[in-house]
Amino acid sequence: MAEDELNQFPEDYFQYDKANLLEQYSKVGADIKSAYLLGDDVELFDIQTVDKIFFLGMGGSAISSEFARMLLNHLGSKIPVFSVKDYNIPSTMTENSLVFAVSYSGNTEETLSAFKEAQRITRKCVGLASGGRLEELFTFNRLPFIKVPKGYQPRTAAISYLFFPILRILERLGIIPTQQASVQELVKGIVKPDFKTYSINISEKLFGTIPIIYASDKYYPVAYRFKSEINENAKIHAFSHSYSEFNHNEILGYTRLESEKYHIVTFHFDDDHRRIHKRMELVKDLTNKAGVETTEIKLTGTDFLTKVFTAILIGDLSAYYLALRYKTDPSPVEIIENLKKNLGTPVL
Repeated sequence: MAEDELNQFPEDYFQYDKANLLEQYSKVGADIKSAYLLGDDVELFDIQTVDKIFFLGMGGSAISSEFARMLLNHLGSKIPVFSVKDYNIPSTMTENSLVFAVSYSGNTEETLSAFKEAQRITRKCVGLASGGRLEELFTFNRLPFIKVPKGYQPRTAAISYLFFPILRILERLGIIPTQQASVQELVKGIVKPDFKTYSINISEKLFGTIPIIYASDKYYPVAYRFKSEINENAKIHAFSHSYSEFNHNEILGYTRLESEKYHIVTFHFDDDHRRIHKRMELVKDLTNKAGVETTEIKLTGTDFLTKVFTAILIGDLSAYYLALRYKTDPSPVEIIENLKKNLGTPVL
């Protein structure tokens, strides 16, 4: 298909976006600026020592922990970061551990359960939600709580309101140096007209296929995020894995493959290890011979946040346009809501 044809997106497809999810994506820049400032709105505890950082959260609310882990690694932090996606906390949590409990709705039962355990061990807890039971628990325990705006999908709030207040808190606690200049750079550059064109093109390539998303282990949360956005927006299966791990197992799946059913997307970051870049080249040659088309998303630049969140937004928008190509409303998550209903009210 010619490039100019790919750039076109049928206007009548937007009728399927009944909740106008595109508006939430379009104001990401302004939301990031507001979200970063929310981190100044709470009184924090005195902190002398932090041995570990734990993030309690599920789904879209959990991805903020993966973004934070990437940033801390990038900045050379020596503090281990753990994501807790469960009802229980690890036995390694101590009174010197810093805990972020994140739930956009404030009612995620796994997060509530894990927090009730965590606050018995450490008082260094920060809550983040739009309200709900989590706000009640943090208020009752007189712990710092950041209330974020309602009206977002958790997956769109995750780009701004579920990460940037945490970034500011980490700065205020002295765990990382100020990222203010980087945040300002990101706000200026995160939404560009060519993102839309690029994402529409990717959605065209993914339509009718099962997407497989790859990235280096360093940037794997970006691949996982894209995979999850496709699941939630387009309501189809998608899979993700990381270099080099999948070279030691999953790659053998290309021995026998119905190639027309799959499309690979690979995130190339300029600061990935040179051997990762070599592996990406070799895998592309192998999968091309197997008849599987590959789309490469290449990210370059010196500003870490801008590079990462550019990749995230391109993935998010690609998943959004893919949903419309399937004539699917990207907002509802009925299977998830029905599952919650059938579980019944948790005893917490």
